[in-house]
Amino acid sequence: MRSVINGFATAVRASNFTPLSRNVVQFERLRLSQVRNFSVESSPVCWNCLKKSELKKKMICSDCGHLQDVNAEINYFDLLSFPTEFSLESQKLTKSFRQLQTIVHPDKYSNKTSREQTNSADWSSLINKAYKTLATPIERGQYLLQLAGEQMPQDNSALNKEFLMAMMERNEEVEEAEDTKALNELNTQLIKELDEMAKKLNSLFKSKDLKGVKETLVEMKYLLSIQNSIKQKQQSLLGS
Repeated sequence: MRSVINGFATAVRASNFTPLSRNVVQFERLRLSQVRNFSVESSPVCWNCLKKSELKKKMICSDCGHLQDVNAEINYFDLLSFPTEFSLESQKLTKSFRQLQTIVHPDKYSNKTSREQTNSADWSSLINKAYKTLATPIERGQYLLQLAGEQMPQDNSALNKEFLMAMMERNEEVEEAEDTKALNELNTQLIKELDEMAKKLNSLFKSKDLKGVKETLVEMKYLLSIQNSIKQKQQSLLGS
């Protein structure tokens, strides 16, 4: 029996067996090395200095200071330094927007390379688009839905008949309104309801009720359409 055990021990040593504790240490070293390599490889490469580094404000190389090519896939919330959620402070959003536009303003790059001049215009356009999307509750809601991999319904199946009937009646009220006072009263009511729907959307996103989100967004679209009809009717009355 002892000879069998000794033979087994010899075979283990010959196979370069490593104790479990040492295997764990080696694995951790390998894993950390891979993580570091991935971190470096996933960092953007500056087109000017060819270094991989963190970008200031997601746009500027921290090594050479050159404005990078626009990242069209960037999350609008990340770009404007906000958490990816429906609730946000409009004043802070506007402040962040203005700060970013100051950084990429074309006047600052008039004496720079043609590539940076192009990048300046591209970033400015993207920042504008991101701001307009996040500043409007319905646009912000649809963008969050898109980030979640969901799409808006293509028909009215998400709405109940009572709501659709109510919208038809409101359209008739707009058509029958004879003065701006009546239209203003209708618009005031719509503004109140849209604000309530925005609050509802915030709760729905927090509870991850995407079905409810879709229904509310479609309802908001109807109210905004009626609001647009009111504005057109007001212009028509003023013109006459």
